[in-house]
Amino acid sequence: MKANNLFDYSVFKEHVASLLPPQPIKYAVTPEQHEKEITSLKETLGSRRFFFVTNLESYEAEYVHGVERWLGYSERDFTMKKYQDILHPGRKKAAMMIAMHIYETLCRGQYSLNFMVQRYSSLIALKHYKGHYVLVNKISSVFQYDVNNCLTACLHEFTIINDEYNGEPLAPTFFTSKGESDKRGSDILQKTLEHFLKMKVFSPKEIQIARKIAYTPGIKQPELAILFDISINDLHQYYSRFLKKARDFFHRDFPNTLEAAIYLKKEGLL
Repeated sequence: MKANNLFDYSVFKEHVASLLPPQPIKYAVTPEQHEKEITSLKETLGSRRFFFVTNLESYEAEYVHGVERWLGYSERDFTMKKYQDILHPGRKKAAMMIAMHIYETLCRGQYSLNFMVQRYSSLIALKHYKGHYVLVNKISSVFQYDVNNCLTACLHEFTIINDEYNGEPLAPTFFTSKGESDKRGSDILQKTLEHFLKMKVFSPKEIQIARKIAYTPGIKQPELAILFDISINDLHQYYSRFLKKARDFFHRDFPNTLEAAIYLKKEGLL
């Protein structure tokens, strides 16, 4: 799959299906465990919260609950395509890249999986049916896998934390149910970064300069010019091109190059 084809829903769905083992699948989690967890979630679901399960075999949403109340969309008609369609354009690309590499990492049986233990958290922006975007904290958990540790379904829990989205970055985090850092997360984020670089949104030199200013607070332009062996005028050109591309890719009007570079850093893309 070409890097830039990732954001096409049908291509994404087909690629996810290609990661799964052949039927029949020997599942590790029983239907009784699922029903118990879903019942518990419904009973304890607080204000401004909703959830659904992504079945990777069909790449469809199941057990949808709370979406109609808090986003206004019919739960009966809520699909994975609908979910991807209401992701903010500036959030969608990074979110889908990370999702893809979560699936590619956890569907290959390389890691031991546990029901509702491994978790991924991020901030996303979803479009309310009234047309505005709300800021949401999303936590994804392992919901089903086979006896060979291939992920086949994941639970997504959402909490609306602001009725207005103000361009907050994803801030992706991987952890366990005990709050411990999950080392698998660093592998996934590294693969996401590599995928992003293959897309060639920015030139290698633009990435190098942006990474330097994001990770070296206070560095001056003359220092950068010397470091990269370019003139100040050339440095300004790199700044300008990087800023324009960042604004176009993330659908956000960054005030300057430094803010754009820091944003990419928080996205895990720099």
